[in-house]
Amino acid sequence: MNQFLMANPQIIYDPGTGPVTLAFTYPPRNVAAYQSVAARHDNVASSGVRESILERIDHFLELNLQAVLAGADVEAWNSFMQYALTGGQFAYYPDASQSSFTNCWLEDTTWSASYKAPGLYSFKLKFRQVVT
Repeated sequence: MNQFLMANPQIIYDPGTGPVTLAFTYPPRNVAAYQSVAARHDNVASSGVRESILERIDHFLELNLQAVLAGADVEAWNSFMQYALTGGQFAYYPDASQSSFTNCWLEDTTWSASYKAPGLYSFKLKFRQVVT
């Protein structure tokens, strides 16, 4: 078996009526391995000595979904986005066949499933890793 074969990602979220699984029909494209942003305050004295105070390091995941099918697929995404836009937490599984996941919040505050071609939509998402 090829070690690089993976199942598509999935998201599991609970809008208050029980867990819902959003299975990706197609995988996201061009996903970075890591994206981190430091909340840091730097001060350089006139002598040249630098002081740096680190508040935290935030970890993000950006997804580029280039092929979301019209009908049930985009409707499932819309249901998830209506939940995620409220600030709800969800579990992102990069490989739906594995048990490892990351708890996330949606970093974006807007969403638009843009027309790409007949029967296809596309959009980008930015997730923030939940720190516990």
